[in-house]
Amino acid sequence: MTSTPEDNTGPQNTDQPPPEEGGRPTFEPAGAETESTEEIRPEHQGASPVEGTEPGQEAPAEPRPGGAFSAETFALVGLVLLAVTIMSGQLIEMLTSMILVSGQPIAPEQIGQIEIQLMIGGAMALLTVIFAGLSLTLTNPGTRPWAKWSATAALIVALLLVLAAAVAYYLIPEAAEQMIPPIFD
Repeated sequence: MTSTPEDNTGPQNTDQPPPEEGGRPTFEPAGAETESTEEIRPEHQGASPVEGTEPGQEAPAEPRPGGAFSAETFALVGLVLLAVTIMSGQLIEMLTSMILVSGQPIAPEQIGQIEIQLMIGGAMALLTVIFAGLSLTLTNPGTRPWAKWSATAALIVALLLVLAAAVAYYLIPEAAEQMIPPIFD
């Protein structure tokens, strides 16, 4: 069943402005002229695109989705490397040992072992510094706060561990002279 405007016997009210509710279509007879420009209502002029913000003000940054190369990922990698460095316990133990030895000569075989342990522990701490610094470099307003905090904490602790490794390496004493036992004829 179709109806045409001629079939409608009810009064046509086309002189009144559209209702303020919005969202309702306005039907006009087939012969009526329509304006080509759309009327802009005053309540929508200067409206902000985001609810609850002032015109000209930026919308609050939403956390962007993390990815393989996001600040959050590098913050987690930095925390894992920091945990590995701390749990190995080499750096603080070696620094304490070098302070307690206080320059007394030690066996030449031990010096090589000590140097290798300090270099590996220092390298792990330096990797932590690199990943935490990269995480802080990749931050933007949408980065989650926990990523910023954990990267900052990992960076500070890792820098202290690099410093501990450097000081312990500097404090390694000289090798003790080897005594050659006398040869009996």
